[in-house]
Amino acid sequence: MGCASAATRRILLVATNENFRRTISRILCRCGYTTDLVGSGEEASSALERKAYDLVLSEVLLPGMCGLTVLCNARQHGRTIPFVLLSESETERMKWILSGIDGVRCLRLPVDVDQLKQVLASYLIEPPLAAR
Repeated sequence: MGCASAATRRILLVATNENFRRTISRILCRCGYTTDLVGSGEEASSALERKAYDLVLSEVLLPGMCGLTVLCNARQHGRTIPFVLLSESETERMKWILSGIDGVRCLRLPVDVDQLKQVLASYLIEPPLAAR
């Protein structure tokens, strides 16, 4: 699966494992995305306050503040950017819980790279934030 029209897209990647962050970041960079990497929900919330992102890619289970709380905080502050949440278990239940929230998808860990690329492309097909 290709990564067409991804240039200049900024993704916030939130994951506890540094090796996982680096691996996914390399994949995203090859697709033309720019990534900022953080390891906790608190760091993600701070990053969202400081910068504009086109998408957040986050694990659900994080130390301290979980990925769902990061999503809720972002929505409460008027940030409607897409979130792709990564979960090791109960993905079907997560999909059901999140079904009423626009711009949110849940994918199972370990990540299917082709599926991830497809989901990212579906959310990032429009012009980047700076061009809107």
